[in-house]
Amino acid sequence: MRILKYIFVIVVSSSPILVVGQELPFYSSYTSNPLVYNPSNAGCSGEIDLFLHHRTQWSGFKGSPVSQLFTMSAPLKNINSGLGISFQNDQRGLFNVLTGSVKYAYHAKLNKKASLSFGVGLDIQNRLLRLGESTVRDVDDPLLNQGTTSETFFDASLGIEYHLLDKLTIGLSLPQLIEGAQKSENSLVKNARYFIGQASYIIKAIPSKNIKFQPVVLVRYSQNVPLQFDVNALIHYKNIFMIGAGYRNNYAIGFHSGIKINSFKLRYVYDFSSVNSHINAGLSHEITLGYTISSNLKKKGAIAKFSENLPIPSKKEALTIDEIKGILNLLIDEFLEIGTNNPEKLSKTELLQIQAIMKLQKDLEKMK
Repeated sequence: MRILKYIFVIVVSSSPILVVGQELPFYSSYTSNPLVYNPSNAGCSGEIDLFLHHRTQWSGFKGSPVSQLFTMSAPLKNINSGLGISFQNDQRGLFNVLTGSVKYAYHAKLNKKASLSFGVGLDIQNRLLRLGESTVRDVDDPLLNQGTTSETFFDASLGIEYHLLDKLTIGLSLPQLIEGAQKSENSLVKNARYFIGQASYIIKAIPSKNIKFQPVVLVRYSQNVPLQFDVNALIHYKNIFMIGAGYRNNYAIGFHSGIKINSFKLRYVYDFSSVNSHINAGLSHEITLGYTISSNLKKKGAIAKFSENLPIPSKKEALTIDEIKGILNLLIDEFLEIGTNNPEKLSKTELLQIQAIMKLQKDLEKMK
């Protein structure tokens, strides 16, 4: 690591203007949180989703990349949209990059089965370069006297995502779109624009056992970086347990595991190098914590409100046919109010209940 720092500082000191492409941090838990790379996923689940990611890469080396990422997204159902925010800390050797981002997505229904989402993200980044921590031979180099240099700049991202039922998802995103180019003559780094494609499909492998199989593929491309792709195979059991494996070309093989308990999610990814393993390139660990807040609080409140408005007969009185019909109408109104923003979100059980209520109404009409 000292050799790398020495070479870096020598190159910096030999050029008044140096532009180096800043790569995106590696994450493997995009399989559970697509918002990591694609702003169009904001609010897509219809729930308020919070995720906290921590990744340690090449843990066998001092100064290896360490990243933390927090994301939150929420639906804006009244306007078929979603809003997201994220905060990221990425440390790589002498560099430390802090990024804050606001994301907006619009979700358009194509038909009863498919939807298309468009998203945009606005980023603000602060980059620190700690030259004073370098190990060099020429300790009198004037560049080292700067100690720590800091740059703050803006960037943006775009994304699009296609959904078919709750099975197929295909997304394309452009992180670091404007490359965060600096106007200062002393700029050392600019961001590298990426093109990222992602696709996943959920297959009911053994329906009777509630076992699902999910292949997930991601492709990353940047101008000065070789094409990278990930292939993952995940197995879900009763939407509680998850295990899987993945391959990242010319880099690593990873193993996934996860558990979901009510609204809490925990995932762990363990990577080991598939290249130059004889020199112990180090292991990578990634932990993800997730929490979901139901956006159907209105539904619970509506049911409570409905129960308060019910006519409560005395023990000696029987409900008349008109009173029963009034109660049934209230039930239907509550169900329809719950699904007004997105009728497709009504569960099969709720639809069957509505059908049963309407049939009962017809039977009551015949009795009058």
